[in-house]
Amino acid sequence: MTSHFRHISTPRPAGEIKAGDRVPATEEDLQRLMAELGIRPPGPLTFELVSTWAAKHVWRVEAGGEPFAYVRYLLGPANLFPDRWRHMRLGEMLYEARVGPRILGLAPESKALGGRAVVVEAALEPISPEELAARAEEAILLMARLHSYVPLHEALSADLIEADRLGVSSLARLLTETRERWFEAVVPRWLEVGLVEITELQSIVGELLSELQKTAIHTGRIGLVVPAHHDPNHGNFMVNRQGALRLIDFEGLALNNPVADLGVFLDWYVEPERHRALLQAYPLADPDAVLERMRVWVPLRYIEIAAYWAARLTRARDSESWLYAAGSLHEWLFAATRLIYPDGAPARAGSALEDIHAALLAHTTLAADAGQGGDEEGCKKLA
Repeated sequence: MTSHFRHISTPRPAGEIKAGDRVPATEEDLQRLMAELGIRPPGPLTFELVSTWAAKHVWRVEAGGEPFAYVRYLLGPANLFPDRWRHMRLGEMLYEARVGPRILGLAPESKALGGRAVVVEAALEPISPEELAARAEEAILLMARLHSYVPLHEALSADLIEADRLGVSSLARLLTETRERWFEAVVPRWLEVGLVEITELQSIVGELLSELQKTAIHTGRIGLVVPAHHDPNHGNFMVNRQGALRLIDFEGLALNNPVADLGVFLDWYVEPERHRALLQAYPLADPDAVLERMRVWVPLRYIEIAAYWAARLTRARDSESWLYAAGSLHEWLFAATRLIYPDGAPARAGSALEDIHAALLAHTTLAADAGQGGDEEGCKKLA
C-alpha cells in the first residue's frame, strides 16, 4: 500500500545524503538531479513524495501543473542494491518492448542524490480496478509481450539472482520451501513473542498445504520460463498518452513460469468462468495447462505472502502496523482457502481463521514489545 503526502523539504547541503539514509531527498536535490541527467521539463516543477517503501523512495513530478515524471531512487548506490538496481537499468529495454514507461534519465550513483541509484520515468495515467478488469484481454496481451521479449530474457539469464532460481523451481520444491518458511521461521518467532494462536494457525496452514500437495501430484509442467513482473495489481498498470496499457514498478522482475503473472491477475480481476476464454489470447502456453498450474501455484503464492505478513506482524512497531499486518495475514490465508476449497471451506477452517484474526486484533498492546527488533519500514505494502 502506497503512502501519499506532500513532502515539505528542509534545506540541506548538496551531497549530504548517505547510503542507507532513509531521509527523503529535498526538492532542491531533485531539481539538481534533473540538471544532472539533462532532463528539460516543459514548465516549473513541483514534487510530491508518494512512497517511502523498503529501500526505495518514489516522487511524482509535475511540470507546469501537468504530470511529467516519476523519480525512483534507492537508498544508496547501485552496487549496494544489485537486485533492485536490475529492474531500474532494464527500464529502457522494457520501454522498447512496449511494456514499461519511457526512461528520461538513469544513474547508478547520482551526485545530486548523494550517490543514490535513480531512474526517472515519464509519467503515465492511473487506471481503476474496474477499467483494468474491462480491459483484461489487453492486459493479457501486454503480459505476453513482456514474457516473449527475447532481449529481456537474455539479459535476465545473464545476471541470475535468487528470485530467478526460485521462479523456475518445481511445485514440489515450492511447497517444501513454503512449509519450511511457516514451520521453521514463523512458528518459532510467534512462540518467542508469546502468540499462542500460532498453534491453531499452523494446523490450518498444514491442512492447506496438504491439500495442495495432493493436487500438485497430478499437475503437469509448463516447460516455459519467462520474464515475469510478479505483482500485476491495478496500481502497477498505467495508461500512456495513446491510451495503451503499460506496466510500472518492476521491483520483482525475474524469470518464472508465466502463471506467476497470469494466475494472480486472473484471480484478482476476472470471473473464473472467463479464464479459459481470455487465455486463448495468450500465445505462449496452452490455456488448460495454465489453468491446471494455477490451481496450485496461486493459492501457494497466497500462503507464502501470508507467511511474510505473519513474520512482519512480530516486528510491528505500533498498533497501526500490527493491525495492518494482522489484516493482511487474514486476507491472504482466506484467499488461499477460497481457492483450495472452491465449493466452500470446511466450517472449522473458516471459523478458526476468524477467531485467530479476532485474537490478533486484541493483541495490539504487544506491538511495541514485538517491534523492538526494529521494523524500520512498517507494514504498508503488499508483499
